Amino acid sequence: MATPQEDHESIARRVGAANLLAVRASTGLSQAQFAAAIGLSDRALRRYERGERELPQAARLAIIQVFKIDPLASDQLAAAIGLDGAALFPGATAVTAAEESFWVKLRREGLESRERNYSPLGQHLLKARDYAFLSATLYFAAKHVALGLGLPFGFGVNGTDWAFIGAFCVIVLFLFSVVAELPVLKAARHILTGNRGRRAL
Repeated sequence: MATPQEDHESIARRVGAANLLAVRASTGLSQAQFAAAIGLSDRALRRYERGERELPQAARLAIIQVFKIDPLASDQLAAAIGLDGAALFPGATAVTAAEESFWVKLRREGLESRERNYSPLGQHLLKARDYAFLSATLYFAAKHVALGLGLPFGFGVNGTDWAFIGAFCVIVLFLFSVVAELPVLKAARHILTGNRGRRAL
């Protein structure tokens, strides 16, 4: 447990030094061999093992990658500052990051599918279709909102809003092809599962 005089840097140096020695001992490698394996000089490794300097993140990640051991494990650091047995959480943004990664992955899968199944010209045409459909849908929705509120909106000629009619035709023309490409079931399953998980918390 940390003493009142011991700052966080000293704790990290102390824990890192003890663990580094233990990790190297478990591998049976000499200082020179161990240092070479993680991309350090012998001199730097000696300083870290003696606790003269704090183990940098680059060296820590190299040890994790090569030996599959974390020399600054979170539970050990928590114990060193008096939080032995405390439940450590990854952070408040963990759920948000997971959701973002799902949507990013979904978008990437869609783009990869287009690259596999369509020529470059076909991909450009699909992108133009997407923009046309989105523009038409937004205009159609804005027109309905304006009509509901009694606001003047649109491009009328002789009392007829041809843009509104054109937007409707574009939506009808492209609706099936757009919906066919959307992973509706996968997205719905993700949303429902995520909501159930949050309610359980």
